Amino acid sequence: MRVVVLGAGAWGLPAAAELARRGHDVVLLDRHGPAHQLGSSSGPTRLWRLTHPDVLRVRLAQRSVEAWHRLEAASGITAILRRGLLWRDDATTGRVVEALTAEGVPHTVVDPGDVAGVFPGLRPDGRVGIWQEDAGPVLAGAALDAQAALFAMARGRLVIGPVVREIDTTGADVVLRCEDQREYRADVAVLAPGAGAGALLAALGHPVAMSPVLEQVCHVGQAPATDVMPCLYDGPIGDEPGMYAMPTPGRGYKLGIDRALRPWREDDLDRVPDPAVSREISHRVTRNFVDLDPSVLDAHVCTWTSSPDGRFVIDRVAEGRVVVAAGDSGEGFKFSALMGLLLADLAEGGPVDPDVASFGLSRFTPGHEPRPHVLGR
Repeated sequence: MRVVVLGAGAWGLPAAAELARRGHDVVLLDRHGPAHQLGSSSGPTRLWRLTHPDVLRVRLAQRSVEAWHRLEAASGITAILRRGLLWRDDATTGRVVEALTAEGVPHTVVDPGDVAGVFPGLRPDGRVGIWQEDAGPVLAGAALDAQAALFAMARGRLVIGPVVREIDTTGADVVLRCEDQREYRADVAVLAPGAGAGALLAALGHPVAMSPVLEQVCHVGQAPATDVMPCLYDGPIGDEPGMYAMPTPGRGYKLGIDRALRPWREDDLDRVPDPAVSREISHRVTRNFVDLDPSVLDAHVCTWTSSPDGRFVIDRVAEGRVVVAAGDSGEGFKFSALMGLLLADLAEGGPVDPDVASFGLSRFTPGHEPRPHVLGR
């Protein structure tokens, strides 16, 4: 089977690698190349965790850990580290406990004054915490490098530079037409285009109001002391946005806040960090941690894309000849290794996995009631 995969990021690259491993003729297109700063999958680390306020994502997270270990076995790399996570968010505490309990995931409810017992150096903020040991950094750069190597070993072809503007499904082939007049033909196309998803979905007759934005993360502290720190999700308090944190080995402690710098635009190539956001993150470090040095070591601007209800968009369209995967909401990377397998299954025409069935496009039809979704990278 001839497959064209659009997007060499956290979902498209693993899907391409898996399809090539299964013996298909795979061409992978990306405007900038894997892990490029202008894409959605750059940076050295992401956060993986089992802690979620709904059963579905807890289950997907458990399956993702298995997929990460499969990638480690196939490539010889270390993809994920286990550091544990403390979750503090009054709005979702009950749902988190229910979801973890339903899936049999061990966890501990921690009184506000006892958080330092599971997270040394963290100050209490009056909120109950949920401690769960299965969490830590995804070594994102290493994971993408490993997937790229597996793709090359399976004789997949990576083409950097094409800007796809049209997807024609009217003929025998799926045809991806590019800005420079190049065409790529396939039996099946897999679209994982990150911030460009909205325009391509509309071109396919499925207009969805995707919301790509730019956000910022910073590293503070001093490695190697920060390498062993747990991860953290602090939900919003009033107008103050939520904050998430994890160690980046050898680099520092990475923190981000759930506030957009500005909407993403295709012609906006500026990725210079905002000093005001760096100062805000530094202030939060001073307030929330006892000994962590709040000095900002570096800052990084990245792209996150949300769907109207904040949930993933995964479906087949054009009589099954086009697979779409979008709306990672900033948390898609933790599911990267699993999504490669699931998207490959969809491309081969297999049954829709029960755990991704609810991410289909039909939920955006008139009269559908959106489900609430809580972020936390």
